[in-house]
Amino acid sequence: MSLRVDRTAQRGASRFPFLVLLALTVAIVYLMIVFIPIYIGTRQMQEVTTEIVRRGALQNLSDNDVRAQLLEKSREFGLPDNRQIQLNRDGRKLTAKITYVHSVRFPFFTYDWPVEIRAQDLGF
Repeated sequence: MSLRVDRTAQRGASRFPFLVLLALTVAIVYLMIVFIPIYIGTRQMQEVTTEIVRRGALQNLSDNDVRAQLLEKSREFGLPDNRQIQLNRDGRKLTAKITYVHSVRFPFFTYDWPVEIRAQDLGF
């Protein structure tokens, strides 16, 4: 007694899930390649902004000096040109707010990622 199994119907059955998984993996890697540098640049700018605001409040630097330092660092980290830097001073307290929109281009779509960086120091 011999059992005969017809394997012709199963030959391509596992290719489709594999191709879907491969496409999903490629899409995730592509998104990581696009978004991680933007995220890292934003985090570095947040740290530098906090330090510049702290130094500006402690040394009682003028708003123009603080703004110039923030502009220099924003160019260094590759922030878009549509950035806006707002400084508010209340006595020795200094607050900075940097806003911009980072446009992320995909093959068929452009995503506008709004970013807001805030830093504040009391100047003590």
